[in-house]
Amino acid sequence: MAVYTNLTNEHKKDIRTLYNLGEEADFIEISEGILNTNYLIKDRDKKYVFRLLEGRRNIGEELKELDFLNYLNENGVSCPEIFVNNLGEKHMFIQNKMGCLFDFIHGSKVKDINCEVLEKIASTLGKIHNLSKGRSIQRTRKIDLDYFYEKISKVDLEAILKEDYNFIMGKYKKVKETDFSSLPMGIVHNDIFPDNVFMGEKLSLIDFNDCMDAPFIIDLAIVINFWIKIKKNSKDEEKKFIKVFLESYERERKLLLAEKRLLNKMILKTALTFIFLRINKFYVEDNKGKNMEVKSYKDLLILLEEGTDEIY
Repeated sequence: MAVYTNLTNEHKKDIRTLYNLGEEADFIEISEGILNTNYLIKDRDKKYVFRLLEGRRNIGEELKELDFLNYLNENGVSCPEIFVNNLGEKHMFIQNKMGCLFDFIHGSKVKDINCEVLEKIASTLGKIHNLSKGRSIQRTRKIDLDYFYEKISKVDLEAILKEDYNFIMGKYKKVKETDFSSLPMGIVHNDIFPDNVFMGEKLSLIDFNDCMDAPFIIDLAIVINFWIKIKKNSKDEEKKFIKVFLESYERERKLLLAEKRLLNKMILKTALTFIFLRINKFYVEDNKGKNMEVKSYKDLLILLEEGTDEIY
């Protein structure tokens, strides 16, 4: 989430009219995140999120995402509901960008990462992966290691990264040739960060805009990186959390031996993917003057450090 496109008064009027919102409905910029434009809308006693897509993707793939969210909701996975406007559509266009109105997920972001929270996330991911078998969402722009490496390789990386260059590129060489294509695949969330998980009466996931067809263990690797390893716990605590998380996941969906063997490589790959994403966002793309969350790739270098034992 971020704000790249500023909604004019006319845009806001159109949104209010199309979705039967009150004339006084208030639009508040959401600066968290770095990929799309998002506004919180307060309308009397209700809240909504308006998302404007900045990825220049095909409309068809975006509509598949909305259908997938409806499908998950119908099958017991709590995620945002999409509203249909007065034209009978799930979307509208502003400056040739696709906008959607979602219900506001009530609850609180996770502050204390513990075994209970990890069990709930694992269970939800297992259900999503089981439900996504046989379904597909192709992405022209996606959170993917090769995609972002292609972007950042067009600039002088050594000059940008300086003392970090050899360290990062050495890790990239370790993982770039690994073939994950034979692993079980389906639609993965691909962005399971604490910002995208809400705890209320039940656990809810938001921001599926980077969901895509990929090996299921990508979601597991993201959680292990950005919920567990990033916290700098003791090695014993880290092992305990990873064990609880994976055991809870396997109560919903059993991992194959091939997935277990490649999980450590996928953990490294997802860490590098988000490092490359941040490098691209802040050193390659021109985002001056945009209201967006500032995140340095350096914060993620801890995920590349040696010493993590093999999980399986």
